[in-house]
Amino acid sequence: MTNDTPIGLRYTVFVRFLEMIPLRVRAFLFETLLLVVWAVDRKHRRIARVNLRIAFPDMSDKEASRIIRRCYVQMGTSAAEFIEIPRMDRTYVEKHFKIEGTQYLVDTRARTGQSPLGLTGHFGNWELLSHAYSILEGPVSFIVRPLKNNSLDRIVQERREFGGSRVIRKFDSAKAVLKELRAGRMVGILIDQNVDTMHGVLVDFFNKKAYTTFGIARLALANRSTIHPAFIFRDPKRKFHHTLRFGPGLPMDLDAPHAEETERLTRRCNVELEKVIREAPDQWLWFHRRWKTRPPGEPNPYADC
Repeated sequence: MTNDTPIGLRYTVFVRFLEMIPLRVRAFLFETLLLVVWAVDRKHRRIARVNLRIAFPDMSDKEASRIIRRCYVQMGTSAAEFIEIPRMDRTYVEKHFKIEGTQYLVDTRARTGQSPLGLTGHFGNWELLSHAYSILEGPVSFIVRPLKNNSLDRIVQERREFGGSRVIRKFDSAKAVLKELRAGRMVGILIDQNVDTMHGVLVDFFNKKAYTTFGIARLALANRSTIHPAFIFRDPKRKFHHTLRFGPGLPMDLDAPHAEETERLTRRCNVELEKVIREAPDQWLWFHRRWKTRPPGEPNPYADC
């Protein structure tokens, strides 16, 4: 199915209609819609509550409820901004975005002669991270999971690549990532999703071990690439303003046994993700069953969700 089909054309027309609505008005409409979803979506509210109890066992119910509600609102804001991407030219980006820590990336390139890997997650408006960086610093590539609907997937990909970024499909990511790195592009990888026992290692994440993808660690070790934290923070006082923040490269021992260093490096990645979530817990997507995969005999924390 492509955008030439009736369904694809309907999606395209609808998106074009949404583009005509001013960003502030569109954001208000989307935020209102997501508040309605918040009111009726008992399932994902319960998942978020389980996650918050794991991550912040001393958090009050009132604070947890505030964070969950805020997450829904910010999903509406982020969706409205995603529609706006074709209008986010250099003038817009320079006004609404600032970048911190790019010198870490420059130093890594100068020291190693290679492009770095960007460690990130579903934090802030992560869809704008690559767009703003591409506009201000240069194109990047990033791994995505294709959407099930081909027509919608094509529309979303067009926006993701609008500023010069390049999408890497998850099913053929390893070879494509190495190709992009060798071509001089930084590659962003989201690491905050639950994985099965075949695709991850069990390492600390907040107060409960979580199976975490070992993909970024294996790629870094195989290509001798440095991993840098790369996150986008929404300004809590000016909701359409963002800060791209890059951190120092993570330490990596290339002479250590591969399996041991893969696990250690994966744990370090989780440490960096946990830091930003603790700093701004309402900007992480709490609705995913992050701790679902458990060791044999350990109960599923989402059994009642």
